[in-house]
Amino acid sequence: MLVSKLFIEFVVFSFIGWVYECTYCTVKEGHWSNRGFLFGPICPIYGTGTVLTLIIFGYVPFFSRMSVNEIPIWQIFLICSVGSIFLEYGTSYFLEKRFHAVWWDYNDMPLNINGRVCVPATLGFGVAGILVTRFVLPFSFKFCETVNPYVAEVIALFLMAYLAADIVLTVSSLYHLLAMVEKTMGGFDERMEGAVQIAREKVNTTAEMLDFRQKYQLKSIKNFRFKRPVLRSGKLINTKVMLEAFKALQDKIKTGK
Repeated sequence: MLVSKLFIEFVVFSFIGWVYECTYCTVKEGHWSNRGFLFGPICPIYGTGTVLTLIIFGYVPFFSRMSVNEIPIWQIFLICSVGSIFLEYGTSYFLEKRFHAVWWDYNDMPLNINGRVCVPATLGFGVAGILVTRFVLPFSFKFCETVNPYVAEVIALFLMAYLAADIVLTVSSLYHLLAMVEKTMGGFDERMEGAVQIAREKVNTTAEMLDFRQKYQLKSIKNFRFKRPVLRSGKLINTKVMLEAFKALQDKIKTGK
């Protein structure tokens, strides 16, 4: 029952995080911005952070012996702030390592570390941790007591199947997108004559081959990074051209031109 309850809460708060991200980015950018790594309306990093907060302050023996109102606010704030640094930085690093893509970038924010974490966001997560501990945790305990365990199991299994399908489709589509661009740009050298025109033609050709999932991903990805040489079929791919190709694809998909 506990695992099912925590998983349901993970999905619920992943959805709430997605709503927050979309609302914030839409207001900031002045147009609809669909955020998130997955196709579905969830941002797993928010659900993960919330569930970890519930586990730490609700089930770790040191804290579980006292009521949530007895836990010092400064402890909650400090633990959640530091924890968010590791969670955000680790998630950003993993996604960039696997897909050469960046879904959030704090380079324009003060006191950031490699654009992955920044002080304002860290402070915000600390405050969010206080709210989760003070208000969500008591509700979580009541939810566990009142919901029929069999109902919770069924809901959790349904959500798990949905999430697994979403992850498989997303990862498969991303790898296919990377492979398409790498294949198109493989062996291309920006020093060759007519390079700009050739690159544009290749980008236009690739854009026509993209399906709706890959177009969604290009719109949601903040940036691409290629810090190491990329090899495909034993050939070294020019990472500078790859980066320009992805940016050109993003512009074409976003503007339709």
